[in-house]
Amino acid sequence: MEKNGQPLEPPDLRNFYENQRRIPKELLFAHAGQHVAWSPDGTRILASGKTEEEVYEKLEAAGIHFSQVVHGYIDNPDVGVI
Repeated sequence: MEKNGQPLEPPDLRNFYENQRRIPKELLFAHAGQHVAWSPDGTRILASGKTEEEVYEKLEAAGIHFSQVVHGYIDNPDVGVI
C-alpha cells in the first residue's frame, strides 16, 4: 500500500461505528442497494456505486487510495434492513 512511493499509514478507525450510527437514515436510503466507501471516521460516504469497481474508480478519480476507506454495502430497505 503505497502512494507516490511512500507507504500509507493505516486509517484510524477507532470512532468509525460510533459515528456511523449517527448518519441520518435519509442519507443511507439515498445509497440503498449500493456499494459504498466510508470515511475512516464513519462520518460520511466518500463514494458509492452499483459495483465495487465503480466505487474504486470514483475513489481513484478523487485521489483517495482504496485502502484508506471502509468498504461496505447498504441494503435496499425493500429487501433487507439497513
